Parts: sequence; C-alpha cells; structure tokens
Amino acid sequence: MSKTIAAIATPSGRGGVGIVRVSGPASGDILRTLIPDWPDDHESHNLRLSQIHDTDGELIDESLAVMMEGPKTYTGEDVVEFQCHGGPIILRRVLDATLEAGATTAEPGEFTRRAFLNGRLDLTQAEAVADLVNATSESAHKMALEHLQGRLGESIEAERERVAEALTLVEAAIDFAHEEHVYQIERDEILERLNTTIDELQRLEDQFDRGRRQREGVRVVILGPTNAGKSTLFNALYGSDRAIVTPVAGTTRDFLEEELHLEGVALRVMDTAGLRETTDEVESIGIERSRELKDKADLALWVIDRSEGLSEEAREELAELESSDTPTIAVVNKMDLEDNFTDEDREFLDSLTHVNRTRLAGAAGDNSDDGDSIEAADIEGLEELTDTLAEIAERLTDGEGVLLSRARHLESVRSAREHLEQARRAVRQEMDHEFIALDLRDGLDDLGEIVGEVSTDDILGRIFSEFCVGK
Repeated sequence: MSKTIAAIATPSGRGGVGIVRVSGPASGDILRTLIPDWPDDHESHNLRLSQIHDTDGELIDESLAVMMEGPKTYTGEDVVEFQCHGGPIILRRVLDATLEAGATTAEPGEFTRRAFLNGRLDLTQAEAVADLVNATSESAHKMALEHLQGRLGESIEAERERVAEALTLVEAAIDFAHEEHVYQIERDEILERLNTTIDELQRLEDQFDRGRRQREGVRVVILGPTNAGKSTLFNALYGSDRAIVTPVAGTTRDFLEEELHLEGVALRVMDTAGLRETTDEVESIGIERSRELKDKADLALWVIDRSEGLSEEAREELAELESSDTPTIAVVNKMDLEDNFTDEDREFLDSLTHVNRTRLAGAAGDNSDDGDSIEAADIEGLEELTDTLAEIAERLTDGEGVLLSRARHLESVRSAREHLEQARRAVRQEMDHEFIALDLRDGLDDLGEIVGEVSTDDILGRIFSEFCVGK
C-alpha cells in the first residue's frame, strides 16, 4: 500500500485562499481526524464548510474542505483538500496536523508523479503540468495546454502503433520465411509503415526549435562593438535601467538577461559585452561569452554607432550572421549624431535583410554622463524595431501540427528515427528478419520513453524534480 502524502499546494506568502492537499489511502482518516464531525454520507467531490482542528482538538481555521474518492481524482487515489484562509501560519498548522495524523511530506512533483504511475496522465501530459504552471507567455501556455490534453502523446502513440504493426509483420515473416510470397507482401507493408513514421519523426525533429522557443522563449542576443548603445537598447526594450550605462567603453563585462513579451511570444533578451580587442582579462572573458551566446542565438540584434561607421570586423561578422540560419537585425543607432558611414558601409547595409534606425538618447549620444533614465521623448525608432522583433519572433515560433518542446523528447525521437532508418535499410537489403526486428524493437522503446511506456526511476526523478512541492 502506498503512503499518504501531504503538502501546501499554493504559493508561499499571504493570500485570500491557501490549499493543503492530501493524497493516498489514509486521506479519509486524516480528514476525519482534523474534522471530527465530517458526515460519513457526505457526497464525494462536494465542498463542505468545516472547522479544522489539530490532533489535540485545538481549532486552526474554519474553511472549505472536500473529500474526492479515487480513481476519479488528479492522482487516481483518494484526495482531500483543505481550502483555508491563506495565511502562512494557518497553512503550516494544517499541514503539520495532517502529518501528525499519518501523512508524510510530499516530494516535488509527487502528486503528478502518482497521477502518471496510476495511469491518469502519460509522461508528456505530466510534463505539460509543469510547463503550464511555469508558462510566462501566450505561446507557452497554448503549447502546454495542447500537450496536457494529450495531443503530443496521441501523436507518439500513433507512430508507436505503426511500428508495432511493422514488428508484428516481421515476426510473422520469421515464422513463415519458407513461403516467399508471404514475405514479399509483408515487405511492402513494412516499408509503407516505416516510411510514414520516419517522415513524421523527421518533421518533429525539424520543428523542435519552434516548440522549444514557444516553451522557453526566443533567445535574442544584442551584439556589437563597445559603446554602440547595446545596454541602452537593452534598457529601452526592457523598460527600465536594468543595465549600467556610462560613456566608458567596455562597461558591460558579462551578459544580462531579461524576459519581455511581444504579441504573446516570450523573448529572452541578452545584453552582452562589446566585441573588441582587449588586454583586460575580465573583459576578455565577457567577450568570449558574447561570442558563445551569438552561436546559440535564435535572433541577433547587431547595434551600430552611426557616428563611428562600420569596421571591417563588424562587416565580416554581420555578413556571417546574415548568411547563417540566425535572423539578424542591424540596429543603426545614434541617428542624432553625425553620419560617418562610408559609401561601402551604406552599400553593405542596403544588402542586409533587416535594418532599423534608432535614437535612444539625447544629443549627448548613446550614454548620458549623469546616468539619468531614458525619457520617452528621447527615443525614436524603438516602436519600429519592436514591430520587426515581433514579426520575426512569431515566424520563429510558428509551426504546423504537434511540436516537441523538451530536449528529452528530441533525443528519443532522433534515436527512434535512426533505429527505424536502420530497419528500413535492412528490409530493402533483404537482411535476416531478426536484425530488422531488433531495430524495430529499439525504435519502439525510444518512442515509449516519450510517453512513459518505457521509463526508469532516474528518468522520472529528473522530470519530477522540476516541479514545485504540492503539484
């Protein structure tokens, strides 16, 4: 018999309502210990106004309580919830009372883990619970809901079924290998199923980054030489003086990251150290990190000081970004200062896909000596820039059909595709059926890992450690 667990299921701090959740076989006994006058005939899943007492009989709170009998509960077990006034002392005392009455403290994600183990959710749905709680954008919320409703799990199960059918045909062919005409018919059917599944797994792989961006946000890295206005742009996008801004080149030594939202999409915007040659050891580390972030960016903003023009190095790096898969916006800043672009600079800028022009501070240039905040009247071109950002971010997160969003899913899908491609080659080369069956079983196991049909305590431990206590 499993133990009965309990936890505070609402965030810490004060609030109008706080919930203590209990799940397990002793839930009913714990409820009656804390609420001695609970009616035996009270209907399951119906709230009741009750007085909650500790195990010594002392009144803790008057609140709503509900007994929900399994299996029609979140965990599939008997579940009790005490919906108390949301003071931390009240919730702590109610939780302590449940522990004294026989419950044990729930681990992070243990309620959802039990829901998975009891067949209430597959593993993709369990992960979607955490994603739904942590969603900070409309796109992340939408994806989490789709996964919670089972769309990803259903898609993976459909491919598992196809692979299982192919495996059945191969195993049948092993039994009837002496009848050549039977194998020929099954060979075509096996290839048809494998082709369909491999194509779908390849689609899921190809669109993984779109799903990751929906879940985690689009990584936007601000790059460029020192004193071009990167930190000022970062502050303007974020809406406050998050980054230190001074007239001294090389002020930013490490990267800063903040999240903002445009058209329902989260953008993880990173301000980086200016790119230049330096003998300063600390600044050199910051510059190296800037280059690492550039390589991992989903979208790059390259800030250019119009009064300084473009160096040969800047043109080379911008050209490299423009030819890569990373969408890049050239932000020509300090439009209030003298234009020192050469004809070669202008020709190069005209060749770029996205160029926005901004003035992010007053006549003093990008950085004010006194460190005053940027006033709205001092900003020009920011609205046009954010429009461009929103347009590209929407394109980077848009995808057809079900999308993967976790690295765990991607690893399993990639491994499954590779095993199934090996099986397909083996079928085409008319290899021994046993070799084909082995690759099909490995591919089937890979897909099973996604939905939890094949799992280990290590995998489950990593997944549910991401959850908060009480969920």
